[in-house]
Amino acid sequence: MERDEILNLAVSIAADQPGGTLATTHAEDGTPYVTFVLFHLRPTGEVLFGSTSRPQHARNIAATPEVSFLVDNREVIRGDWTAFNRVVIEGRAEEVSKDDPAYATLISELDGKNRMAAVFTGAGTLFRLVPRRLVLMKGFEPARNVVEFQ
Repeated sequence: MERDEILNLAVSIAADQPGGTLATTHAEDGTPYVTFVLFHLRPTGEVLFGSTSRPQHARNIAATPEVSFLVDNREVIRGDWTAFNRVVIEGRAEEVSKDDPAYATLISELDGKNRMAAVFTGAGTLFRLVPRRLVLMKGFEPARNVVEFQ
């Protein structure tokens, strides 16, 4: 698959999912930590999600911003497990401050995907995962469709 086709399919898969799995590194001891967060996958491969300052993942990102994010359609497994699709985005999470010129556009995109995500984020912190790599795995196809970002 070509780069644009991979990105478009990843965005399509993510559009149907309210949340995904964020993997961070524990600030306290360096062990892995995973949590479910509401999100929006942009056509650029960037992932938008929010957090208040209290959750473990926000503290982890402040200490080690390299993260991994999983989006999948696991609900299909009950009916057609061959249609199980996964998207993994690896990269660096960065805080987008409310005075950043891009903030209004990004929060609007998040709101368009999930109103509750935007409400939580508005009271906390907006994060943007800047991708280093996106991997799309479709069903049981052996191919790992990879997009590398600069």
